[in-house]
Amino acid sequence: MPAVSETLPLEGVKVLELSHLIAGPYCCQLLAEEGAEVIKVEPPKGELARLREPMRRGARGHMSSFYAALNRDKKSLALDLKSEAGIEVFHELLGQVDVLVTNMRAAALERLGLHPAELHKRYPRLIIANISGFGLENAGEFGDRAGLAMTGEAMSGSTGMTRDREGRPVWCGYALGDVATGMTAHSAILLGLRNQERLGTGRLIDLTLPESLLPMLSVALARIQMADEKINQTAGGNNFHGVPYGVFTAKDGAITLGVNSDALWKKFARGIGRPELADDPRYALYLDRVKHQPEVLKLTEAFTSQHTRDELTEIFGKADVPVAGILSLKEVLESDYYVLRGSFREVQDGLGGTIRLPGDPTGFDDRGRPSVLPLLGEHNDAILTEYGFGAETRARLARAGAFGAVAAEQVA
Repeated sequence: MPAVSETLPLEGVKVLELSHLIAGPYCCQLLAEEGAEVIKVEPPKGELARLREPMRRGARGHMSSFYAALNRDKKSLALDLKSEAGIEVFHELLGQVDVLVTNMRAAALERLGLHPAELHKRYPRLIIANISGFGLENAGEFGDRAGLAMTGEAMSGSTGMTRDREGRPVWCGYALGDVATGMTAHSAILLGLRNQERLGTGRLIDLTLPESLLPMLSVALARIQMADEKINQTAGGNNFHGVPYGVFTAKDGAITLGVNSDALWKKFARGIGRPELADDPRYALYLDRVKHQPEVLKLTEAFTSQHTRDELTEIFGKADVPVAGILSLKEVLESDYYVLRGSFREVQDGLGGTIRLPGDPTGFDDRGRPSVLPLLGEHNDAILTEYGFGAETRARLARAGAFGAVAAEQVA
């Protein structure tokens, strides 16, 4: 493990987050764990993820599992941006922070007078990371169309690459597009901060779901352009990844197995106790195995189905063939491997309990501090005081509805 550091890389960086659900919140969670002060601006009733079941409930309120997964180490500011007073507060904060992250649709931002292009003109030093389905500019017919991770995955070709054995596209089952875009936004913001430090200038970063996924398809895109039609027709069910390659049945579940070279085929043949297959002219070369793919898959599964995941991991591990048992989420949480790696951290849920969640994979958050999830509006007074709003100003803004109707009633 790395030595404990006294400071984190992004300490001193101030981030304003105006986002919901996954892509923007994940990006900002990384920034927060790496030391940035992240102020999450939420509607008075909370961002959309706060309302998603399942959730925990306690004397202090409730905490959604969806929200918990993506919002630790942030400060929550409940602000009504549909009120003039709320917009006043937001602009005051924009003038003092370094980064704005939003994944709201451009039309919604424009209705609030917060279109990223206009904010970029007004705050030239500010880094604005705008995450959307299809982009602020040059989106053609897609314009302000709604986007989900699933739509980005489909448009990028990644869903088309995820197929069952009959060749039918299958959704991956989780928000791959959102997390990929959040990671891309995180990298872009770090580059923007470097320029801001050197040149004193900001940047409007226009991020989309499909484009953030395209690099994952780079090899497949290159292959399809360089292979002739005959080879493309024999590419197999996984576009040149290998044969056998993919998911195979085990006695107690399933494994993934990857034979993506002829050298690995020889090791695989020895591993299953069939060394004669290594030089069999039907299987020795990749294109030959593709032609006989149903046979190869059948003989592979005939072997794997007779062993447990652990047995297969040991057998193919000794043979030096890439293999892994397919774990359930419960098994992931209980895995000794992740304990050794320190991959999970205990996060305080704000209600007196904890939840175990993946840590920042960069490893920079190494000082062992506790992670905490913010309750809605928990940091309103602290944030406003830090950013120069005196008690009288805060009371005036509350009466004007900056923080929602309940806050206005409390000071009326």
